[in-house]
Amino acid sequence: MQRPRQFPGMEPPTPAFVIDVPVLESFVRRFESALDKHWPNSILSYSFKTNSLPWLISFMRDRGVWAEVVSDTEYELALALGYAPEQIVYNGPIKSRERLRAALREGSIINLDAKREVAWTVELAREMPEQEFKVGLRVNWDLEERCPGESTTGSEGSRFGFNAENGEFDQMVSELVAAGVRVSGVHMHRNSRSQTLEVYRASATVAAELIESRGMELDWIDIGGGFFGSVDGAPTFDDYVSAIKEVLAPVVDIGRTCLIVEPGGSLVAVPFQFHSSVLDVKDVGDTRFVVTDASRTNIDPLFRRRRPFEVSVDTRGTSPRARQVISGFTCMEDDRLTTLRDAPALEVGDRIVFYKVGGYTMSYQSLFIEYLPAVFVRTEDCLTQVREKWGVEEMLQGNWWGDTAETGVEAATLRVPAFRS
Repeated sequence: MQRPRQFPGMEPPTPAFVIDVPVLESFVRRFESALDKHWPNSILSYSFKTNSLPWLISFMRDRGVWAEVVSDTEYELALALGYAPEQIVYNGPIKSRERLRAALREGSIINLDAKREVAWTVELAREMPEQEFKVGLRVNWDLEERCPGESTTGSEGSRFGFNAENGEFDQMVSELVAAGVRVSGVHMHRNSRSQTLEVYRASATVAAELIESRGMELDWIDIGGGFFGSVDGAPTFDDYVSAIKEVLAPVVDIGRTCLIVEPGGSLVAVPFQFHSSVLDVKDVGDTRFVVTDASRTNIDPLFRRRRPFEVSVDTRGTSPRARQVISGFTCMEDDRLTTLRDAPALEVGDRIVFYKVGGYTMSYQSLFIEYLPAVFVRTEDCLTQVREKWGVEEMLQGNWWGDTAETGVEAATLRVPAFRS
């Protein structure tokens, strides 16, 4: 295995992500402290979909943070990076039959999210009546009714989980219990427009109502993710866990029922930076366009962000410019990252750092025009490269396109059939 390159006291070559390790450590410790204080019988799991960088996952594993995965691919990545099956929380609606069966046999915490998953679990339980199987069910509930304006789908409702009001939740419970499967948990996660405490109080309230109305004795309540995470803002992790406990403690024994949380962006957004360099400057009227080796495809891949990025600039310029538009390297006019006003005029070779860019940036990253940038981790005294910048070699890996001898297919003969209406 190639040893990681270290850059003592240096800034990284650009473009590159840089992870501030002490800041990342502090976020993990703060969430652990909140759980230890309010709900010691708990599991802190990390949402792989938020950022699946292998170094980051290994960092979480080494600190006792569980894996939270939502696909076979993520599950297998967790195994490849050293997670035991019993340290994996397996969610999502796209589990395959074989992976689900293996995870059930090997003791993962599993929250079922599709009817076929229920059918496969029932099938396995009847094949292996000597083994006890435990599962959770994801609950479909109306966030908009309980927290108006918070649902990302409005009045249309969510497609995830099983609805308790129309009887589907109870039907799934009945099918599982009839096969000897213990329904041991509920999964309450909902996407919301903000990270207000009221969303988590509502989630906990729905769980409490189900527990009381169905007389459920649960081994776990998975409250989901989506928490707000900042260095000094609110709500804090302590606020969230305290609010959840306030609602649930009257209806469950918190010493027996485990609370599962699955944060992603709230742990990793702030510790990530993106370092870039100025490639060119052009003056058009009163505006200076600053072209960089960064792009919104790196740090805002869905082009949805409206609030400005937090940035710092290292420049030799001193003369102020009224307006400078910081642009990306792509050929899209809307690849504009931020606007500086009344700031020193930037020049070629200056550096710009974008902050708080670790959540859903690398996992959504495209291969548009340029390939994946390098990644570095920074400790107090050293900068270490943990991913090489992708180039042509990575794009051509496997050589499936070049050697046609083994397949007997001549590349030149491949044709796309004409479309016929």
